[in-house]
Amino acid sequence: MKGIRLRGRSFFLTLFLLGFVLGVLYIALFGRTAVHETTLMSAYFFSKYQQVEFASEELFLYTFKSRMSVFAVLWLTGLTVLGTAAACLFLFGVGAAFGMTVTTAAIKMGAAGILLCVAAGLPHFILYIPAGCWFLNRICTMSGNRDWRARQWGEGKRTFYRYLLVLAAGTLLLLAGAFLESYVNPLFLKTVLSIV
Repeated sequence: MKGIRLRGRSFFLTLFLLGFVLGVLYIALFGRTAVHETTLMSAYFFSKYQQVEFASEELFLYTFKSRMSVFAVLWLTGLTVLGTAAACLFLFGVGAAFGMTVTTAAIKMGAAGILLCVAAGLPHFILYIPAGCWFLNRICTMSGNRDWRARQWGEGKRTFYRYLLVLAAGTLLLLAGAFLESYVNPLFLKTVLSIV
């Protein structure tokens, strides 16, 4: 676990890219039939998307709740020896999901599909990516720190209180990200769709 902390971002990037490649290979080898049968990432899907009027308040609440539930579970695992494994598994899963999504978009729509995948992640991913790296690093650090569990007072307690600050800061970042995702992104994506 010490090596994970030393390598930091490069380890996270390696895990993400490994998941991404696995997602691409899965769709390329086993999922082509499913890709052609789905209406996702199709011209029909995006024409309907442009006509939808979003209830931004409801979308904000839904987005925040779904992001917060994953965040809370990951944060709690940081209090156990499973924190590092959970952070690694989460990052690998995100990479695989992204690989499957981009490959599906490329098969269905070509280069325009990849551009739409990038547009679908803006502007909220500009906030989520650095915040996620920071948060996953804090989970790995806390999970590997046995001092706070071994000692009731002093440094162990301070370490736990600092980790509570990670919860507070993470919640604020998720609120900002959910706002961008539900109020700004739909308008941005509709603009991109009208160009593409």
